[in-house]
Amino acid sequence: MAGPNAAQLWVESPQKTVYRTTTVPQSPSTSIKLVAARGEYESAQIAVRAKERLRIERVRFGNLTAGGKRPIPGANLSYHFVAYKDDSKVAANPFFPDREGNLLYPESAMPDPLSNDRATWVEAGQTQPVFVTGFVPRGTAPGTYRGTATVETTRGDYSVPIQLSVHNVEIPTIDKSPFTNYHWTMTNGFTWDGFSWNGEAGQAYDVGKYYYGVETYSDAWFDLMDEFARKLAEYRTNMVWLRTDLFLQSTGTELSEFVRGIPSDIDWTNFDRYVEAFKRHGITNFANQHLIHALNKMPDSEKPDDSWNAKLPDSLPVTDAFLTNYLTALHQHLKSKGWTNGLTWYQHIRDEPITADQRNLWTYVARKIQQINADIGADFRTMDADPEGILLDDKTKPYVDTWVPLTPAFEHKKAGYKAQQAAGQALWVYTCEVNTPPWLNRFWTQPTMTGRMLFWDLEREGVQGHLHWAWNAWYVGPWKGDSYIVYPDKANLTVKSSLRLEAHRDGLEDYELLNILRKRNPALAEQIVDSAISPEDPRRYTLDPAYLDTLHGYIVRAAAGETVGAIPQPTSPYEGQAVPRTFLLDSTDDNISYSAGWAPRQRQSAYLGSVHLSKTAGDKATYEFDGTGIDAFFEKNTTTGKASVSVDGGPATVIDLYEAVPYDRVTAYRKTGLPPGKHRIEITNLENREVRFDGFRVHLAPGQQHFDATLKDLKLTNVAEFRFEGHRGDYALLVDQAASTVGLTPTLTDAGGTITVDGSAVANGATVNVNVANGKNKVEIRTLASDGKTAKAYELTLVKGAVNTADANIARSYSAVSASAARDGDGGVQYGPQKMVDGEYGTMFAAKQGYTDANPFPHEIVLGWNEPKAFNTLVVATRGGIPQGLTDVDVEVSANGTDWTTAAQGVAFRWTHDDDDGIMEYSVADLPDLQGVRKLRLKINDANYTRWSMYAVYELELYNLPALRSVTSSPTR
Repeated sequence: MAGPNAAQLWVESPQKTVYRTTTVPQSPSTSIKLVAARGEYESAQIAVRAKERLRIERVRFGNLTAGGKRPIPGANLSYHFVAYKDDSKVAANPFFPDREGNLLYPESAMPDPLSNDRATWVEAGQTQPVFVTGFVPRGTAPGTYRGTATVETTRGDYSVPIQLSVHNVEIPTIDKSPFTNYHWTMTNGFTWDGFSWNGEAGQAYDVGKYYYGVETYSDAWFDLMDEFARKLAEYRTNMVWLRTDLFLQSTGTELSEFVRGIPSDIDWTNFDRYVEAFKRHGITNFANQHLIHALNKMPDSEKPDDSWNAKLPDSLPVTDAFLTNYLTALHQHLKSKGWTNGLTWYQHIRDEPITADQRNLWTYVARKIQQINADIGADFRTMDADPEGILLDDKTKPYVDTWVPLTPAFEHKKAGYKAQQAAGQALWVYTCEVNTPPWLNRFWTQPTMTGRMLFWDLEREGVQGHLHWAWNAWYVGPWKGDSYIVYPDKANLTVKSSLRLEAHRDGLEDYELLNILRKRNPALAEQIVDSAISPEDPRRYTLDPAYLDTLHGYIVRAAAGETVGAIPQPTSPYEGQAVPRTFLLDSTDDNISYSAGWAPRQRQSAYLGSVHLSKTAGDKATYEFDGTGIDAFFEKNTTTGKASVSVDGGPATVIDLYEAVPYDRVTAYRKTGLPPGKHRIEITNLENREVRFDGFRVHLAPGQQHFDATLKDLKLTNVAEFRFEGHRGDYALLVDQAASTVGLTPTLTDAGGTITVDGSAVANGATVNVNVANGKNKVEIRTLASDGKTAKAYELTLVKGAVNTADANIARSYSAVSASAARDGDGGVQYGPQKMVDGEYGTMFAAKQGYTDANPFPHEIVLGWNEPKAFNTLVVATRGGIPQGLTDVDVEVSANGTDWTTAAQGVAFRWTHDDDDGIMEYSVADLPDLQGVRKLRLKINDANYTRWSMYAVYELELYNLPALRSVTSSPTR
């Protein structure tokens, strides 16, 4: 029996992040309840919070039984202790020798590694999660199976009931899967290390030697490879790559020999043992190492130049000989082993081509591979990671067998990729360190569940495979989780799993279930994914672990052909999400009241792009609504604390908004079952920590109607590129300098409502022209919904005359400029703050990379002048604003250089381009008339910086322009 004061136990979702500081929730779950298909792994976490120091000796599982059915043996259940640190270190390596000795997972509040230890200590006042996983054997009869997990501790034993609901649907084995999951693995080498040509070779970086102490190609080494293969297959990886060059070198053959012919004495022994190890565990897809390492050794006369842009060479004698001999020898050997049937062989050419020369060489080699295939009866399939879609060139497309764009490139060029897929080519995607949050990925700096939902989105899009470059690239060291998803376990000659790998497998299994369901009911499969991930933008998704668990159970039952009813209602909002009898309200809505201390903040991943921020205990936000329930959603991160929420003055619910990584649009409070009518919700900051409030979802009574006065769209002519957001009431936009008018075309969300522009009625969807002169031209648009009560106002500031000349741009007459995040040394010369006030759009101020991680916002940019200045308009120019633009600043001014006044707070800069694509974006701030300014200080509250660990400003511009009221002409149509 357990001592009453020893520990508290409860159960959490496998997607839920449990911290050492996590306490028992108000309504804890005390049993494990899983829903699964046959052949599926399902997990849960048992959280053990120690009141007194104790040791968990083991977790014991009994058989799971269901009446007269064959039981599921207890051996099908396993456990691992969730860890917050891993003691493994980066070994000596030729890639990053300076990183030797760095911990692979330093001490962190965020858990990731899963320990293989059978016992662990739990300190008093701390929580230790135990990750429990059950596997449903194939052929298990459907039914509800029950059993017990017993947590045996030095302070007594604790029993946790288990209920496993098995349904009549089966996950296919990995060799029968319609989806290819491809991990690059570090084994006898990684990418180019150890490559030998004419006797010149570097050192191969063998994982067995450096991390496990086993000799390369020894029996112990191949046993380790067999264990790697078992683990990869267990987690549904069904494709790996081979360093064929290193295997052949180890038995006496260099790739350089294939230039002269096919060597007669090739020894394939080590190659064969390696392939057999992976094949034995059901892995049926293999990729040969990139050819570029050999192609780089070809004569200079056979390397691409500008002439290749017009026409590729008909032949390249040395290159052709090498490719023909090498691939012929490989094919002959594979055929002799019987490995051309049942196994698929891919050929890499060059990783991530981005230049015309790289594309042209890739195209030539891919064309040659097709010719070789035809000549010898082989089927080497061309594929490579394509970060920007450069292979979607008409000259290249015929020679691509498998497309592998980066997920942002796939989204941007989806029509082109889908057309190639429709023509019969395979379509995969890849992820890496470039797909930073909020892109769905597997970083440990984002919620673990995003790595699972990636595969939901890929199934919805019909994507057939996924590549990630690093299963175990431990030589890189911590890289936010991008470089490995397992950890070495030298003591047991295996690897340790991670929370991210468990989520990865869950996502792959979900892909299979959704794919099965799609064959029966494609509309339902689509709607399920849409309820969790926006169909318009996969960077908008639920972050509610409980909701994802609920949806998984729904998917299993639907895939089994059961009657499932309506899809469970979504809990995390995204733009355009349709949930019956509800409406969403952004934190910027005029009907929400805030006490002093709250301020708007732009947040890239927030609902509609902004939150309201409080930093002081006692700050309140209130909203009166008409309905039967309300949800409040927030941003969570390391800076956010606790808040209380109450409805109609009733008991307050305390919500903890802390997370170790950013969570956006999280429904942290829900109140339903209220009587129809008017109600009042109040949010109170309980600590002197941040509360980042994002918005409400109001639940309506049956028959109740919500009226919306926002514009569905607003089209403008003769202005700089912008994106209209219906909730946002103010816009400051640059007008083309040559234009004398701007055309406005407003369209209502409520087609029965009315519109006025500067007081004159305008028909819904009609275009009116407004005259613009040099200055800040003000235009007001007012709308009224069809109820005659609900209204919305928009103010446009159309800025003409903001021309970046030395005379007009006041910033360029600075006497001093500085930035707290400035680089030093040569970086300060090339990317220093002076570059944003030099009048050149080809130069930029770029913050020091990594500075923000160690020095949280706010940062500062300061300009000073020898003489007092006057201005009222701020323009920030940036290329690729979504990855590197400023988003939120306070504008402060000083007349004497010492005393500061806040001129504008929470100034928002909005951006539309998701890459540095060469297009300059301009974001405008309409400031009050500022006079006698000797110093300007921009306090940077936030910026887009995570992708490249920096933010940038290409030009900072200040103008003093007259304020004008535009003259509106009659509608043109």
